[in-house]
Amino acid sequence: MGKAGPRSFGKEGELMRTGFSRQVVGVFGVALFFLLLVGCWGTLQKGAIEGEVWGENAPLEGVLVEGGGQSTQSDVNGRFLLEQVPAGDTVVFFSHPGYVGSFVEVEVVGESVVSLPERVVLLGETDSRLKEYIFTLYERGFYERALEGAQSFLSQYATSSYAGDVWFIRGASLFELGRYAEAIPALSQALSASQDFADDAQYLIAKSFANGLRDYGKAIEEYLRFIAQYPESELLGNAYYELGDCYYILGEYRRALTAYEEAQAAGGDVARKALYSAAHCLYRLEFYNRAAARFLEYVAQYPDTDISDDAQYFAGASFYKAFRYGEALTAFEDCVTRYPQGRWYNGILIAPAALFHKGLCLEKLGRYEEAYEVYLGIIRDYPGARWADGSSLIASVRFRIDWLKQNIF
Repeated sequence: MGKAGPRSFGKEGELMRTGFSRQVVGVFGVALFFLLLVGCWGTLQKGAIEGEVWGENAPLEGVLVEGGGQSTQSDVNGRFLLEQVPAGDTVVFFSHPGYVGSFVEVEVVGESVVSLPERVVLLGETDSRLKEYIFTLYERGFYERALEGAQSFLSQYATSSYAGDVWFIRGASLFELGRYAEAIPALSQALSASQDFADDAQYLIAKSFANGLRDYGKAIEEYLRFIAQYPESELLGNAYYELGDCYYILGEYRRALTAYEEAQAAGGDVARKALYSAAHCLYRLEFYNRAAARFLEYVAQYPDTDISDDAQYFAGASFYKAFRYGEALTAFEDCVTRYPQGRWYNGILIAPAALFHKGLCLEKLGRYEEAYEVYLGIIRDYPGARWADGSSLIASVRFRIDWLKQNIF
């Protein structure tokens, strides 16, 4: 779950074949393979891109031109022809020693030759120009190239006033590339050398330990350091929310709840996610009445998110745990009615589980015949139903049916 800038870091009959049928399938399969292969040849069209590259005052020879998995160089007149470029949108990069790189976006259609409408102009390299180009690469999501540019900058302009900011881009690019252990020392350099991105660096250090290295104890230390040192940062809400996640994973639900409640004060999408997570903390702490209220609050405020169905289900589960079976019954019925296609994080349908608990509520209320009909309906409408962990829900349904037959009917 593009980058707008360095701060955009960016939460249930197998066919029996005879020998003859195998031969038929085999022949058909070979024929189908060749048809598909011909189809692929038809779609893998390649074209070319041509254009002209200049320095600030004259054509530039020897510029490396890369795009679509191909590369070439400009001639003495600054002209280039980049061939065998797959059809579609392509980003073409230009680089030359002593000059700041550049890139353009090109759409290659069919087997045509696309001519760039304007010449590409490379400017002589300075620390400020190179820094701006590196930031642009990062913002556009070209993290490998941003990392290469940062390495080049730091080797040539180690004492530049921009070095601290470039250290941050180096660390942030490593983070985005999943190289968390390498990102941390680079971000630590930015902490002391960059005025503009010190809070971003501290935040990504904490995030590297949490999301990357799964060292939640160390991540907590770094998030707390961030909160203490940068209370005015726009990332404060994210830091509180992710601090809550670390506490939650470690089973420290009271501390997680406090962090999530702080995150809610930040507003926006962080507040939305924190509300849901705070409700789960209350559920884990067995404060079921409060948990039910929070889950219903989430559904009321955010009825159409990817976890609204989960919240509605857990509102029912919280009421059930609180022995408020009538309210639990209503919550589970609403779950099925409002979110008939709702699914858990792993794609398993929620409705059968909600219906099963509806049956349990009806049993608790002494409405056994209604519960029996609900269970039969689950078997009829959801014959392969599973719990969120993948185990058989139908087995649980059959157990309740058998119990009712033996003890009630």
